Amino acid sequence: MAVTTAGAAAGRGRAGAGNPMALGARRAFANLALSVREALTQVDPSEVRAVTVGLAGLGMLHDPAVRAAFQEALRGCGLTVAPRAVGDATAAFAAGTAMPSGTVLISGTGAIAAKIIDRQPVELADGYGWLLGDEGSAFWLGRAAARLAIRQAEGETGPLSRAVVRHLLAPAAGGNGLAAGEELATSPGQKGAGEITTGREPAPPSTREQMGTTDQEPVISVPWEQNGTTGREPASPSAREQNGTTGRESALLDGGPRNGTTGLEIAVPVVPGRRLADLLATAVQARPPIALAELAPLVSEAAAAGDPAAGAIVAEAAARLVETVSRVRSPGDRTPIVLAGSVLTSEGPVRRAVQDLLLRRWDAPVTVAGDGAGAAAWLAAGSFLDPREAAELHHRFVHPS
Repeated sequence: MAVTTAGAAAGRGRAGAGNPMALGARRAFANLALSVREALTQVDPSEVRAVTVGLAGLGMLHDPAVRAAFQEALRGCGLTVAPRAVGDATAAFAAGTAMPSGTVLISGTGAIAAKIIDRQPVELADGYGWLLGDEGSAFWLGRAAARLAIRQAEGETGPLSRAVVRHLLAPAAGGNGLAAGEELATSPGQKGAGEITTGREPAPPSTREQMGTTDQEPVISVPWEQNGTTGREPASPSAREQNGTTGRESALLDGGPRNGTTGLEIAVPVVPGRRLADLLATAVQARPPIALAELAPLVSEAAAAGDPAAGAIVAEAAARLVETVSRVRSPGDRTPIVLAGSVLTSEGPVRRAVQDLLLRRWDAPVTVAGDGAGAAAWLAAGSFLDPREAAELHHRFVHPS
């Protein structure tokens, strides 16, 4: 974002993610340069007097090669001043207050809290990534929602679970999808808990038996091959047909039967009510783990609509986030607390629950971060403004009209 020292916006640019730790330096800084060039479309780069970049993965700049790539990317934009890089926690804190010290709690895809002194982080809590931490983050919320849906697949489902099923299994979302005409049975008196129903009357027993769907256990046929053959004569057509009508399903694990082989039969039990849970688990595991963060808005929507299961997830997320804050903030601290990240800057039950818990524990202002790019511009302009002027102009930078 290009801004005058008076807080008037002169240009804005957007591009992909800029975290060198997540993307690698080349891709991250190419995105950064793209956004800078777009922001300077109506500005002569040589007239820019200060540059501040709020950068996730700031520690990567300790690597000389990464630092050189960062500087080269910005020089390629025509800038003639040396850029200043600050961490995303510093920029997020500045987006919520003009005060130099306090605490920032960030909950987006990940989650972290930082104690800020003179606009520099001096203590951090969490921020360890989805596998080891990020408690109360969008990922954490999404994983909790997916776990709930899988648990409830074997019983009566609630609004959040049904929303998760639609999101993960709807064909339009690229999931496994339910077959045409199928729907989840969720109400008492419907088909067995957690099962899929087609809305059609069940076939008579004799027909089900012909389809290989009796109560007998299905089998998987595994070819016992040596030099491409089972070492046995192929089963006769009548034998194969007879096998296919005994109530057992037959398949080859390596892609299907070839040359009439029958292979080794392994019995696989059918567990009633398990199909939906398996579909959900498969859909989740087929995607990158961090994609679970997409389910976070479903939690907020269901909680706002009164779903008690979603409300419990929200309450737990809020408690964990506030606990993270307590690890970097003393009990009597009265400096401001800034909430940042998509989970906490969005109006909804998670933010309200976090605000309520924070205000119970600390007698301090709790604010919501504004524009992060505007905050970085405000930090850059600070070298040309006295503290009083900077404080007066803060709102104009972080809440541009």
